[in-house]
Amino acid sequence: MIDRYVSPTELRRLISALLVVLGFIALAALFGFIVVPGLRYQAHAAQESPVQAVQGDTGWLDPTDYPATAKRIIPPINPATVMTPNPELMARGKEVYARTCATCHGPEGRGDGPGGKGLNPVPRDFTHATGWKNGTTLEAIYHTLEVGIKGSSMVAYTDLSRRDRMALAHVVQSLGGFDHGKGDPAALAALAKSFASAGEVIPNHIPVRQAVKRLVAEAPSAPSLGMDSPLVRASIWEPQRASITLENLPGWRTSDQILAKGVLAGLPANGFTSEVAAYSPAQWKELRDALVRK
Repeated sequence: MIDRYVSPTELRRLISALLVVLGFIALAALFGFIVVPGLRYQAHAAQESPVQAVQGDTGWLDPTDYPATAKRIIPPINPATVMTPNPELMARGKEVYARTCATCHGPEGRGDGPGGKGLNPVPRDFTHATGWKNGTTLEAIYHTLEVGIKGSSMVAYTDLSRRDRMALAHVVQSLGGFDHGKGDPAALAALAKSFASAGEVIPNHIPVRQAVKRLVAEAPSAPSLGMDSPLVRASIWEPQRASITLENLPGWRTSDQILAKGVLAGLPANGFTSEVAAYSPAQWKELRDALVRK
């Protein structure tokens, strides 16, 4: 029927034009389904604020990597300047918190800092009133900063002066909107008296990494290990440390159990690889025999 209105040549041109239009429509649909959503996501992501790394003098995610400081003597402190918060003390406390605590506890104290990922137990959420090991009063928080919490990553902040620890305690309390309690009058009076009665000596401090280097350099030479054995090579990643470990492990030469228990207790800092944790009793015996024959 259509041949009454158009010639075969014109029909072919119309079909070709129709195919071009259909191809264009298909490309436009593909663009809409694949490319446009990606552009929208990119535009949305560009408007978000970049994540700022929580860093301070201690370094990224390593609270032991702090700058070396020289010994200093601090005279007695007027308790009135530290027992209650004041602008100067709070400003100092916030500075200390950002440098030493925010990496794990988060900038707002919610326990969501990047350094706290994977810690067990997780860092304390200062905004919640429950679960505090030593309590939420001023003297309790100060005590925690002074001695740490056993079985957790909360270490004692003995490298901080007592004024800085008290400033930090006030800041920790300020992060939670709940009632922290008035505290024990006798304990607060004793704490105030300790500030007024005596000064303090802040000893020299060096980062752990530097201390380890010095200890290794000053340590007496340990006997070499039989690294020609494939099992010994697979079990030891730092021969010097492993040698020192064995020198300080009496009885290992005659007991596979003593060797295994002593090595596993210090992995991997003692020079042995983490793979030894999966060794069978037969492999421990083979390892001990190889080390004895070194």
